[in-house]
Amino acid sequence: MDNITIRVGSPSDADGICALAEELSAHEGAASPMFTPLDFKRFGFGKEQRFYSIVAESGKKIVGYLFFCDSFHVGLGSPGLNMLDLFVEKKFRQMGIGKKLMQALSLECTRRHGNWITWQCQPSNETALKFYQKMGGRRYAAIDFELAGIALQRLVGNC
Repeated sequence: MDNITIRVGSPSDADGICALAEELSAHEGAASPMFTPLDFKRFGFGKEQRFYSIVAESGKKIVGYLFFCDSFHVGLGSPGLNMLDLFVEKKFRQMGIGKKLMQALSLECTRRHGNWITWQCQPSNETALKFYQKMGGRRYAAIDFELAGIALQRLVGNC
């Protein structure tokens, strides 16, 4: 892992990250994401920024990435981070890259005066579940909901 660099993402990483996001969807058995390099640049930087990125690079190639955003936990009365995505290219797994990305995220959390990080994981992604549990992540009994597409538009129409 000597040639792996962990750094903050930049707009020039768009193509590499979107290719890895496609691999993540395939790994999870999901449809290809609608996430494009333009979306990465638009929402990952500048006045419309909605998330931040950390990348793992081997040479000049992006081999892993992590997205996160700021959040707040009312029960704890403190800020923290919500990890949105973490993915390492298959041939670069088992080299400590995922852990290095999580360490970078943990450091960023403390820099932002946060004391917690949350994330979601597909229940069928056994590799990820083992990785998170080995790192000390704990599962909690929450049920995820999503309001999107037609259901979201229907609710907007009722306002």
